[in-house]
Amino acid sequence: MGCAGNRARVGSQRVVERTPNKVPSWIGQSSWEKGENIFYVGAAPGRADFALGLREAKADAEKKLVEQIRQKIRTEFGSAVEGQNVDGQMGNYVKDVITKVSENIEVSGAIQDDSYFEKVEERTGSGVRYAFNCWTTVRLKHSDYLEARRSASVGAVAEARKVNNARAEATLKRAFEKLENTAPATVLSRP
Repeated sequence: MGCAGNRARVGSQRVVERTPNKVPSWIGQSSWEKGENIFYVGAAPGRADFALGLREAKADAEKKLVEQIRQKIRTEFGSAVEGQNVDGQMGNYVKDVITKVSENIEVSGAIQDDSYFEKVEERTGSGVRYAFNCWTTVRLKHSDYLEARRSASVGAVAEARKVNNARAEATLKRAFEKLENTAPATVLSRP
C-alpha cells in the first residue's frame, strides 16, 4: 500500500495541544453555583487567533452572566408583585418598568476565573490549518448579584416617581422589601 493509505481525510480534525492537559469538568456546563459564587462559561470555537479566542470566550461568558441576571431580576420582581394581588393593569405596568430598568442595569464584580483551550489541526485539500477552541469561566459573587437587584429596584422606583405614579412606586417598594426579606438561597434556576 502506498502513502495515500495513511492520509487523513479532508476536514478531519485532531487536538494537538490543550492547556491544561486535562479537560476541565466545567466544559459543557453553562453556569453553576459554588459557595458564595456564581460561575458562567463562555466559548469561542474555531478561532485562528488564540488571544482573540480567549477574549471572545470571556465576552461570551460575561454576556451569559448579564442575560441570566437580568432574567432572574425580572422573574423575582414579577413573583413579588403577583404576591401583592395587584390589579392586572398596574401589575403589567410594574412588570414593564422592571423589564425596562433591568435591561439597563450594570452588573459589576465579574472576574475571569479559569480558562481552557485546545489547538486543533484540521486537514484541508492543501495541507493543514490550525484553529483554537477556547473556553473561559467568569465568577460573580452572590453579593454582587444582590447589588444589581438593588440597583434595579432603585431605578424602577425612580421611574415610577418620574411619571408621578405613586401606586406603582408603592408596589415596587413592597416588592423589593419582600425580596430583601426572602433573599434567594441561589441565583440560578434549578431544573
